[in-house]
Amino acid sequence: MSNQSYRLHEALKWQLAKSARGLVNRTGPLWEALVRRDHRISPDALLEKAVRETGLVDFGEPPIELPLRMLSESIEGEARLSYLGRLSFLWDTFRLLVNRLWVTETLKRYPSIEQEGLPAPVFITGLPRTASTFLQTLFLQDPANRSPRVWEVTYPRPGQGQPPDFRIWQRKVRQELAWFDFLEPEFQSVYPTTWDSPQECSEILSHSFESYRFDGTYEIPSYLRWMDQRDPQPPYVQHRRFLQLLQHQGGSGRWVLKAPDHVFTLDGLLRTYPDARVIVTHRDPASVLPSVVALTALLHGLFSDAIGLEQVCRKVTDRWIEGANQIVAFAKAPASLEGRVTHVFYEELTRDPVGVMARLYGFLGWPWSKEKRVILSSYLMHSRAGRYRPNRFQQQLAKSMPSALIRERFSYYLSAYDIRTES
Repeated sequence: MSNQSYRLHEALKWQLAKSARGLVNRTGPLWEALVRRDHRISPDALLEKAVRETGLVDFGEPPIELPLRMLSESIEGEARLSYLGRLSFLWDTFRLLVNRLWVTETLKRYPSIEQEGLPAPVFITGLPRTASTFLQTLFLQDPANRSPRVWEVTYPRPGQGQPPDFRIWQRKVRQELAWFDFLEPEFQSVYPTTWDSPQECSEILSHSFESYRFDGTYEIPSYLRWMDQRDPQPPYVQHRRFLQLLQHQGGSGRWVLKAPDHVFTLDGLLRTYPDARVIVTHRDPASVLPSVVALTALLHGLFSDAIGLEQVCRKVTDRWIEGANQIVAFAKAPASLEGRVTHVFYEELTRDPVGVMARLYGFLGWPWSKEKRVILSSYLMHSRAGRYRPNRFQQQLAKSMPSALIRERFSYYLSAYDIRTES
């Protein structure tokens, strides 16, 4: 397909998706009024519905009532959701509540799960879009390593107490992703995802309703302020149990985990995982920020018709300036972290990925071999990792987010790590 044909094809898909979303948003409230169905966002009603649907009553620890209330109030007061956005939030929240009930029930039925070891998990973090997904994928070429997958985090309850049939949940996630891609066909251009892709920790933490994933999806400033002020450790306790459950259901391995959002909560992470190893990825913010804005704008625009691109630009830039400052502060952490943190720069990772992996295996104390080098080299020869397609925001972002301005605002971070700028 030629570039012109491809652009025309994508434009037609986008217009079809836009028309479908508009139709739902216009007619949904009318249908709701006719059948007298109420889609108000009520934490109590959602909790009761999850209990009624599952027959379970224990949501486990940490308590979810306060974070669910904080999130719901911010959604109602600030997110300006469309009708489709409201339905999506209710569906997503109900899914998370049901998951929590089943995770808690499974851990109660099989208490030995919480005794399973998670030796020295690896956490990859840093600014978004710094090749952290690529790095995690390189780790996963080694069968001794393991990451949570999209399908098993979306539905961590295979069989719901019956003999597990993972195919049921895999098929369900494939269908849901197909609908998502129909409603926002450009999502895959900025964040390629399949049912079996590695999933970020932000989605695991969503099950405690204490996750920055919600801020990346909706405009909820009061929830974000609350998140920044609370103790970050309790949701990581649930995160650990979640990994133990996935390990029990899907097999063990050395956990290699990833989320840019960890930079805001490293204290809670390290208190929960005192033997964790942290890999911080770095890249020129001028190459990072427009892509982060595009992804955030796609998500906000899918669920709200009232959030503009300039608003998203300000939000994302301010947030990740704070994130960059947190990374710099982490570099000045106590000597007790020596030997537990290392850094990977985009230019070295893309120039010599095999050499970077050999260095990281040495840092982690894992065995490295000629066979691993060959496997990685073969994967890299055939991989299409990092080849993102254009999106509809690119031209506008190039004007509103000039590289010089971004670098000026991130100068503290750039100088602290001597980050090489890209053209």
